Amino acid sequence: MEQLKRIMSGDFARNEARQYLLCMSGVFWGLILLAWLGYPAENRYSIMTHTFSFLGSYETKHNPHWWWLFTVAMIFWGGAGIPLSLYYRRRLHVVSSRGAWVGAGLLILGFVNIGLVGVFPDVRTVVYNELRVTDIHEKTAVLSAVGFILGISGYGLLLLKDALGERRLAHRGMVAPYVFWVGVLTVASYFLIKWEFVYAEKRAAAQAAGVSIGSSWSEALNTRYSFPLWENILIYTLFIFLVWFGFTLSQAEPRT
Repeated sequence: MEQLKRIMSGDFARNEARQYLLCMSGVFWGLILLAWLGYPAENRYSIMTHTFSFLGSYETKHNPHWWWLFTVAMIFWGGAGIPLSLYYRRRLHVVSSRGAWVGAGLLILGFVNIGLVGVFPDVRTVVYNELRVTDIHEKTAVLSAVGFILGISGYGLLLLKDALGERRLAHRGMVAPYVFWVGVLTVASYFLIKWEFVYAEKRAAAQAAGVSIGSSWSEALNTRYSFPLWENILIYTLFIFLVWFGFTLSQAEPRT
């Protein structure tokens, strides 16, 4: 029981942190793999056309039989992420106790909502009046993104301030995961924003020619502007960053 309490509070020894990260990765991606394998072949799941959440949609056109594996995976990731966030806080408190708590709080916001993404799948089932399950799903997805982006950015600024100032923590290896995260996020933002202008030009040309054109979503599918493509990539990137950052922190030693 004492060991469980210690783990839940994020109080890991170096080897325990690595084992925890490996276990979290294996369980989560194992469940996602099973959900993907159970996705009906006739529904043709592809990251170019299907969002990550479609793996957890029980609608007939998506994953009606094995959708619940995705739900279990997301709830597991959300729950496992809370001790991880507290571990980050413990490792970074030497830089700034307040800043470490703020960053952990934002990441916990992200993890709680990533779990709720699984609880409320991307389906059109009506909850009340015009409120559908997918509406709640979208809101929790946005809140998770806000929590993760602000939390990761906050820790990045905290580390940068320390690196340029008192250097209370050894920063070796911490730049690489941030370069990876910021690089992918920047590329994704570029293509998704650029698509708004590209689609506006395509729609104007279609109207001038008197021909119909699909929605912004459908026209972008199977292109480098596809929202599902970049959503999937960003989720993979987020997971890799969180694990990579955890491994890096487990090696970082406070300066004496």
